[in-house]
Amino acid sequence: MDTQPPKPAPLGASRPRRRGTRLPPRWRRALRAVHVTVSIGLLGSDAAVLVLAAAGRLGSDPVTVYPAAHLISELLLLPLAVLALATGVALGLLTPWGLLRHWWVALSLAFTAAGTVLGALVLVPGLGDAASSALAGQPVADPTGLVRDAGAACCVLIATVVLSYVKPFGTVRRGPRMGQPGP
Repeated sequence: MDTQPPKPAPLGASRPRRRGTRLPPRWRRALRAVHVTVSIGLLGSDAAVLVLAAAGRLGSDPVTVYPAAHLISELLLLPLAVLALATGVALGLLTPWGLLRHWWVALSLAFTAAGTVLGALVLVPGLGDAASSALAGQPVADPTGLVRDAGAACCVLIATVVLSYVKPFGTVRRGPRMGQPGP
């Protein structure tokens, strides 16, 4: 018996798709519910920080406003941002949507990752400095910047919600695969 290696498929023929790890429907729904719940909490906590930062900018008692905003950002906003990013990545990896297969998923991932990093490096420390200044009886260095940063974070989160609902732009085009000629 002559065993020949299988012949390669002709160029342009469809190849079987790699399935990868997939969640059963019940677990996928549970993970999606956690992701949506965490994302709603993230948007709500960011909106609360925005309201408090705006109140501080408009003259409300800084000793009350800025420590409260810092507490919300440190104990709610940052952990929820990390959890939203983690559950979003898990959904991308464990469901048919993929992480970089669709533009809306890739953009949502980029927005969430950037927001998490900027929140951790800019917003939370800025609110901490504002709270320390207010409690020490000193003027807050940049109250307008805090409103701007919290407002920008809210806008990015709302854009992410819109992307997730509308799912625009289709699939991400990939370049030619290795070993195959280009178009």
